[in-house]
Amino acid sequence: MSLDLDNKLKQAIRAKRKRYFNAEQEYTRKKSIDLNFCVWEKLSMKAQDLDATLSDTIEYLLSEANRAQNANKKVNALKKDLNSLLYSINVKV
Repeated sequence: MSLDLDNKLKQAIRAKRKRYFNAEQEYTRKKSIDLNFCVWEKLSMKAQDLDATLSDTIEYLLSEANRAQNANKKVNALKKDLNSLLYSINVKV
């Protein structure tokens, strides 16, 4: 067997072992998703802006969306409390 083929065989074996080991543990297991090209392009540009990987960018965007949603809930609760307070003041007057 030629030296190149021998090296490729060893690399393939190492890669298979690494994939097998990574698949055993939940945090190293790889997942895949299908994206439209335009979505991938926007995500890729955002990742470049953040100087991050696509996975890190997705995680960041999801956490930001969650943070914004929680902030909106708090604002809506404050508005509701303020409206009820103002209504109770108007009723007493």
